[in-house]
Amino acid sequence: MPVPPESNAYSVRSFYTPLPGSAQGTKHVPDIAGQGPSHFADYVATGSPFSALKKIDGAQASHGETLRRIFASGLRGCGGSHMPLADKWQAALPHRPRYLVVNGMEGEPYTFKDYLLLRDYPEVVLEGIAISCALLGIREAYLVINGAYDACRGALEKTLAKNGTLFAQFDIRIIAGPEVDLYVLGEETALLNYLEGRRGEPRPKPPYPHEQGLWGRPTVINNVETLSWLPLLLTSPGLFDGSHPKLVTLLGDVARPGIYEVTLGERLPALLQRAGADNIAFVEVGGISGGLLPADLLDIAYEDEALRPLGLQVGSGTLRVFDASRDPLDEMRQAVEFFKDESCGRCTPCRVGTQELARFVGNLSGNAADSEALHWLQRVAHAMAYTSTCGLGRAAPAPLLTYLRHFTDTLDD
Repeated sequence: MPVPPESNAYSVRSFYTPLPGSAQGTKHVPDIAGQGPSHFADYVATGSPFSALKKIDGAQASHGETLRRIFASGLRGCGGSHMPLADKWQAALPHRPRYLVVNGMEGEPYTFKDYLLLRDYPEVVLEGIAISCALLGIREAYLVINGAYDACRGALEKTLAKNGTLFAQFDIRIIAGPEVDLYVLGEETALLNYLEGRRGEPRPKPPYPHEQGLWGRPTVINNVETLSWLPLLLTSPGLFDGSHPKLVTLLGDVARPGIYEVTLGERLPALLQRAGADNIAFVEVGGISGGLLPADLLDIAYEDEALRPLGLQVGSGTLRVFDASRDPLDEMRQAVEFFKDESCGRCTPCRVGTQELARFVGNLSGNAADSEALHWLQRVAHAMAYTSTCGLGRAAPAPLLTYLRHFTDTLDD
């Protein structure tokens, strides 16, 4: 069986253009911290890490009953798609999955929720991985982390070594991603290609990873945050009772930037006030793959159902606040250029579409765009949304479309 490449053993074409403050080819990692109380901090403080895993290992908890509890919780994927965990696992179980791949690449700029978990709560991350392996009947797991997250790798390896007996039945490997931080590796099949030593680009579907994944074997792929909720969910039954907790990276023109635990459905103004956000002009919702929202439209619930009609989504769980000194046109341009450079180039809608979006933005005269150009833009965005191989192409038009919709009079609702 091939061994997954280490970060310095695999070269891949770079489409990466560093954002301000970043070194060439790497993700800039600020001194980010958790803000306010969190269930993760409480769980570690009680000295109870691994208690849920020990119950499963000790046959104190039926695997079937534990699965039912997890499925009933409504836990959704926290990597951006928000697909219910139950849907993904129930599709995989009949195929008897061989591998678990945990995506900690977190290649989206300004997003650090997984970084915080990997660095400060490695025991919770690893417990969630081990619980998943036990319930899915998997022995081999690959945790792939961003190549810029050096501090996290040390914490994870130390935790594994310290608790060797507990993890002995599982082969959990920690893999550092490529030195060039590729956004596209957040897509699950692109990550599988990277692990196999191939070029990091998405695969056509079907077959889906739970049918033919890593090295052609059934594979389950989940985000770091998603699996980190499992130990807490199993030890605190009321945690998901009528709510869904979520980690959010909150940055920008705020007094207290950092990672916050929120409940999906909270009103967005109350959430921003926690970080000391004053003089808000606009907010980037959903990370760089989300979109822009002006201050006069902020009084909505922070959940996909409320955001979707505005062309937005929770996405990577990032909120960036901008005060009146910032220009939404500049932020939108930066996002469009990012996607142009990050497209892997595999599929025509994304490869050509991201170039065309950048060309459109370059031709924008102030806030104006003529009707013919807007009609063309909507056709391009529609084609990208419905025919791109992966989420990068589908998300790329969002910053531009939300800018035109909410900051100009040129695009109707």
